[in-house]
Amino acid sequence: MDNKQINIDLFESAISRLEKRESVIYFLVYDTKNNARAAIKHIYDMALALKENGFNSKILVEEKGYGGVKEWLGDTYDILPVASIKEDKVEIRFDDIIVIPEQYSNILPQLSNVNCVKLMLLQQKEYMFETLAIGSRWSDFGFNKCITTTESAKKYILEYFPESLVYLIPPFIGDNFVPSEVPTKPLIAISCRDRVQHRKIISEFYLKYPQLRWITFRDMIQMTYNEFSDALKECMVSVWVDDESTFGTFPLESMKCGVPVVGKIPNTEPDWLSENGFWTYDGSKIVELLGVFVLACIDGVKLTNEVKEKMKLATLPYNKKIHNENTLSIFNSLIDQRIESIKSGVEKLKTETE
Repeated sequence: MDNKQINIDLFESAISRLEKRESVIYFLVYDTKNNARAAIKHIYDMALALKENGFNSKILVEEKGYGGVKEWLGDTYDILPVASIKEDKVEIRFDDIIVIPEQYSNILPQLSNVNCVKLMLLQQKEYMFETLAIGSRWSDFGFNKCITTTESAKKYILEYFPESLVYLIPPFIGDNFVPSEVPTKPLIAISCRDRVQHRKIISEFYLKYPQLRWITFRDMIQMTYNEFSDALKECMVSVWVDDESTFGTFPLESMKCGVPVVGKIPNTEPDWLSENGFWTYDGSKIVELLGVFVLACIDGVKLTNEVKEKMKLATLPYNKKIHNENTLSIFNSLIDQRIESIKSGVEKLKTETE
């Protein structure tokens, strides 16, 4: 058998695997060491949506000692196989797909000669260039497609990498986030990326409003996903400060629980941002906004129906059904495109053979 026929057979085998959805879709993730991370849940949710609908999706990790997500997400994702790059000696075939988060941009040169469908995953716009070689672009390494979470991030990507094909798959907010059936407690849920800022807000609040020292701040870390939602819905208000956030799940989780949000607008304004919270561009005003809100609550002032409605509307596009349909549509399209590309190569080889 000559080399052309061998290649034709290889291509046709690849087409068969793609058509049967047997080709592997790898999602590269980092080990959170059992700490909850919305970005990792987002990746697992995409992989799970594919797995449950007949695709061969796998979680790709650096080492066998990977801790997984069971400690904080439960056993929902147990059906997803985990492959270790080092121990399992993963071989990526040209009919496979690999998805690389932006924090792994430093490994793109190692993947430049890998002939498969390659996608970047940009979840944090602020980190787009952090590990990417200065002056480089994703397409230098064969990555001309990208998944991101917001329209503003998509616009930013196309500004610097106009050759990229950019898909939108935002995270979804789970149905475990529901309003409390009993009155909320005198608790303030607080989520700040910067722990110094976290401590500063609490200290300033108690100093500025000493009469409110009986109000307790609830630190929303080191909880399982279900513990997190249960703790959140008990709170009277949420505080969110995260300048580097691109999507921002915490405010939406709060809104879905019916908990109002006092927050600083991040550097990249989320798509869902509107008059659905108490927002400021000035971080120094957070404590005052929070104090005014809490004092109003104590005096019996209720949220207006308009704000409540805007809170509900903000969360509507971010449900599991829409997320899964979106994920399946995009990956079906990627696979169909790959099939057509390989078929074109086969026809060309056959013509040359004749």
